[in-house]
Amino acid sequence: MEEDLHFKIQMQEMPTSPPKPLIQTSNDEPTKLSIASTSESIPLQTSNYDLNHAGHPKACIFTFLFKGLALLFYFICKDSIWSFILVIIFSAFDFWTVKNITGRLLVGLKWENIILEDGTSKWEFYSIPNKQVNAVDKTFFWTAQLGFTLAWALFTFINLLSFTLMNFVIDIIGLSLCWTNLFGYYKCNGDHKKKMKDLQGDITNKVVTQFVGQMMSQ
Repeated sequence: MEEDLHFKIQMQEMPTSPPKPLIQTSNDEPTKLSIASTSESIPLQTSNYDLNHAGHPKACIFTFLFKGLALLFYFICKDSIWSFILVIIFSAFDFWTVKNITGRLLVGLKWENIILEDGTSKWEFYSIPNKQVNAVDKTFFWTAQLGFTLAWALFTFINLLSFTLMNFVIDIIGLSLCWTNLFGYYKCNGDHKKKMKDLQGDITNKVVTQFVGQMMSQ
């Protein structure tokens, strides 16, 4: 009994650590981790297919529109004369629109294939120097050219194996028009890069020549 009493007295004499107070703000409320403020400081990555960030959203739509309509009526009116007529009409609209309008607006390029008097053809390439191409515009343009060209190439191969003459002729027309624009803009893009590289080289040479001239004159 005495040992129990002695143990209780020792327990009462042991110092107890005071509870740690909560960190409080100026209005005497416990601080809380603000998740919203943390997430707002991180910039959100946007997709290259987001028309809200496109420089020319209407041109992005039209670079797909006529191609899509040509394929749509190709499937709806399959094995019909209307398929032949509508695919040619919309493919021709697309060819002219891409060659003369959307290519210039979206990637700053334009190509021409001129037939000379002797019957030979000559490629002419035009580009807007120092044009800041919008990433969404560029993605829409090249995706449309490459994607639909591959689609027509696939249909052409399938109908060649199945010996479906009418659909094969339609496929050849759609493939030819899409391929011509794709090939023309591919060559035009390469010519533009070469011009920009040559221009940078000329500027560098002029700067170096001017700097050396100033050093020699001193």
